[in-house]
Amino acid sequence: MINDILNDILNKNKTDKDFNKEVKYGYRLPLQYTINQNFEEIKPNYRYGGSLAKGTANIKDCDIDLLCYLPSECAISVENIYKKVENSLQSSNYIYQLKNNAIRVSGEDNEIWDISVDLVPGKYSSSENQNVYLWCNKTKNRLLSNPEIQINKVKESNIKDVIRFIKYYRNFKNFKFKSFFLGIFAIDMVEPTIKDDDTLYDKLIKFCSHFKEIGKTKIFDPANEHGNNIMTIHTDEEFQIIRDKIKELYNVLLTNNEKTIQDYFDNKPIDLGNAYKENSKKHSSALRLLTVMPFITLTCVNEQGDEYNMNHIFKKGEDFWFNIKYPHSIPLHDIKIIISNSGYEASQANCLRGTEENTTKISNNFYRKKETSSYNGYHFVQAKGYDNCQRPYYSNIFVVHICDY
Repeated sequence: MINDILNDILNKNKTDKDFNKEVKYGYRLPLQYTINQNFEEIKPNYRYGGSLAKGTANIKDCDIDLLCYLPSECAISVENIYKKVENSLQSSNYIYQLKNNAIRVSGEDNEIWDISVDLVPGKYSSSENQNVYLWCNKTKNRLLSNPEIQINKVKESNIKDVIRFIKYYRNFKNFKFKSFFLGIFAIDMVEPTIKDDDTLYDKLIKFCSHFKEIGKTKIFDPANEHGNNIMTIHTDEEFQIIRDKIKELYNVLLTNNEKTIQDYFDNKPIDLGNAYKENSKKHSSALRLLTVMPFITLTCVNEQGDEYNMNHIFKKGEDFWFNIKYPHSIPLHDIKIIISNSGYEASQANCLRGTEENTTKISNNFYRKKETSSYNGYHFVQAKGYDNCQRPYYSNIFVVHICDY
């Protein structure tokens, strides 16, 4: 099943006890020791932030967020705390890069690590140890934040599996998508639509259906709604790449085709049209896709009688008609139409169809069937009639492509 394929990907990328032990003894404790040497009187308080604290870490693309906050009574300014942490790293020959609120440590003594560590220096704003002042390199001022609110917002959500999967997908397709923004977007925009019995597959479909809103619909930092504009976390070009990549995933998942989805994540070539066709054949024994020189002609027209070709893309809610015609040379009767829907949406609506259905007779050799576009995907339509000896005759196949996104 498709949900098993997706869950298998998550299971193969989950962190384990060995990984957590490596992070603690190989990275966290040595860095804490180094930083503490530069703070003589008051030592920072350390804790994990980011994906390790939120429960959204993947072992293959996990960066460590290590928060190091000093108490509010400390006389050192936030800027100088940031600089002292940097000086500690410099004097111990760590390889690092200054970021806006963090310092990314990627190696030591000219050796690059497999995992990078984002050190986040800061200072609590009061003795309650909740709100924290961070130093902003870009604007050269301090920013008020609350790591507890940010961490708990994700930790307590029921969409952490989706966040983990999109982080895996981000790494798989090699594009930028900040985890902080991803988490808030998933929770604020998608989680309200999630049902208790939704599978990971259902949740991913719902996440991907919001792709147009990424970078367009304003979302807010839960710890600092007015002071931290997270809509600037990516450039317009980066947001467009994110939307394109999530749309690509959406297209694949909507096929509801196990082999296509597995091949996609195995980095093999896929054919979306063929994926829908295979699904149509599976649930419709009446459909005859290999008809040669069909005797019956099937066309699709609008209300005015203008004919659609199969390159046309329908939006949902459009009315159209199938015209079924055949020559007078062989009298046919009992003209039927086979409409074989395919894809995730039709399957969820329990509307795959695929059996012979009645048509409306207009004249001796002209029949019609009215339809309304309803489900994203490719849907396969064929007419069928019988002669006086009950021999079947088939029409050409018409493929209805519906896409409302």
